[in-house]
Amino acid sequence: MNVYTSSLCLLFGVIIYMMLVDKNVSDAINLIFNLILTKINRIFWIIRFHPKNPITNLIMKFKRQKIVAKLQKELTTKHESGNLQSEK
Repeated sequence: MNVYTSSLCLLFGVIIYMMLVDKNVSDAINLIFNLILTKINRIFWIIRFHPKNPITNLIMKFKRQKIVAKLQKELTTKHESGNLQSEK
């Protein structure tokens, strides 16, 4: 084994030993992992829903165009079948 692998094994061994001896260390490590996951989730939501994100704006533009096309199709079919009353 090289120095890098053996030092990682030693580090993880010390951490596991400390977790077995003291419950507070395992709670702290659990909190650290929860914090990391929360930060990753936060970054994901910021990227996905920020109003100045061009990718999000493009996706929303396509969704709006699809809704407009659907509504126009509904209105033309209603108008052709005579269900739509004209305004006077």
